[in-house]
Amino acid sequence: MNQKYKEYKYLSISLNGAFMKISLLDKIKKGPKLTLGLDIGSHSIKLVELAKEKTSEEESCYTIRKVGRIILPEDTVVDGSIVVQDTLKDILITLIKNLKPKYRYASTSIAGYSVIVKKIGVPFIEEKEIEENLIIEAENYVPFEIEDVYVDFHVIGTSSDEKEKLHSEIFLVAAKKEVVDEYANVLQEVGLVPAVVDVDAFALGNAFEVSYGDPDEAVVLVDIGASKTNLNIVYHGTSLFTRDMAIGGNQLTEAISDELNISNKDAEILKIQGTKDQDVFNKVQNICKDIIQMWADEIKKAIDFYKKGNEDKEAYPQHVIISGGCALMNDLDKFLKKELNIDVQQFNPWKTIKLDEHINPDYLNSIAPQMVIATGLALRTVDS
Repeated sequence: MNQKYKEYKYLSISLNGAFMKISLLDKIKKGPKLTLGLDIGSHSIKLVELAKEKTSEEESCYTIRKVGRIILPEDTVVDGSIVVQDTLKDILITLIKNLKPKYRYASTSIAGYSVIVKKIGVPFIEEKEIEENLIIEAENYVPFEIEDVYVDFHVIGTSSDEKEKLHSEIFLVAAKKEVVDEYANVLQEVGLVPAVVDVDAFALGNAFEVSYGDPDEAVVLVDIGASKTNLNIVYHGTSLFTRDMAIGGNQLTEAISDELNISNKDAEILKIQGTKDQDVFNKVQNICKDIIQMWADEIKKAIDFYKKGNEDKEAYPQHVIISGGCALMNDLDKFLKKELNIDVQQFNPWKTIKLDEHINPDYLNSIAPQMVIATGLALRTVDS
């Protein structure tokens, strides 16, 4: 099935000057090229490579060419920051050798404390004016030294104030240079060309638009990872609200470990595989229920906050779509549906994307919710 696709361009930190090395052959090739999508989380690295076939001027057909994931040792990446670079590089090299992707250009993403995403108004209409004054405007909102961050923006629209003076509404995005450069350096040192550093929440939006098109209702995208959860409310191809939350699967693992006095490794196995011991099973079930209740409360708070700041009831969310490793938990969608009082379903990032004949569809189905951000990143393009 073909799908109209408009790439999100909220944060595309330009790495051409510091990192991107384009060969003469690359310069001969014209037009945008897809990149390798690399979602580097605290628990694992996910890789997606897509092929693109243009079927008309506005429509393209995508095929999954390479896909895979590899587990990271504990504390390699913590709170979105790379702690043990050599370990991360070795693991990434192993993944690349196993999958043998074709692309050299790579896109990755960041989230959490190192990224600020804020919807603001600026007294400018032309994009050139906004760009020229962005640093001055950003200083009012960014809680870091302005020289320590990369900044970017995306124009949402224009509106007028009480005096009927026009101004622009934009998404202001600021990312700490040290964190962006950490990821870019790792990619470069494993033989890739770091092309784009995105924001997790907007990578979710990319994947959603390609797989689900442009539904008439607002949708809440929730990616529940190991140590963080990204939330993005989208409506008619535009992101209206984003939030990063410090909740995730590690909370379940640690709670099980503490309650049963076992190692985190054994707790992770118990969380995923379960047990035939009914007493232990009941304890784990109660622990999971309490943690997931807290997740539901945090998601509900975010949705309610969004509603309070948005008078357009047509843009109120009607569906929640969950992804991330935790989305694979049995009945998580049913529990959240009951608590949030809204339809909840699992994210399938490959709903409209073809499968290469050598890829096992059963394997893809088993990991699909975990690969959403990586798929959104794989849709990123770079001009050569």
